[in-house]
Amino acid sequence: MDNPYANISSPDDARAALADWKEKADKMAADAVAASEAVQELTAIGMDRNGVVAVKLNSAGAVIGVQFSTEMQRMQLRHAERQFMEAYQAAGQNLLEAAKAAVNERLSESSPTARALVDSIKMRFPEPEEEEQQ
Repeated sequence: MDNPYANISSPDDARAALADWKEKADKMAADAVAASEAVQELTAIGMDRNGVVAVKLNSAGAVIGVQFSTEMQRMQLRHAERQFMEAYQAAGQNLLEAAKAAVNERLSESSPTARALVDSIKMRFPEPEEEEQQ
């Protein structure tokens, strides 16, 4: 890897190199703030497989809306609970995918900031293993 500062031979070269470094650092900081703000504004909706329950989450994973179909009235409570949890998990996975997309639009996937933003949601909604998805 070439050292961009190896050819500094005068104070003017040093000032130019420092200005270039500062410009890059400012851009990286602005991109990180933009990615964080984009994630904070996200919402996601998930439904159970039968379409009985729809759950809407905010970026923190808090439920901000629930809708039930009329089929819910005929359902036993334990089945309704299962449908709700399935919809909640689906919303969480949708939130995770939306966060990945929002972050990747603004930052490199290899960026520690990008990983931290996505991991903050992934901790609450871990990606299901292959056998769970079937």
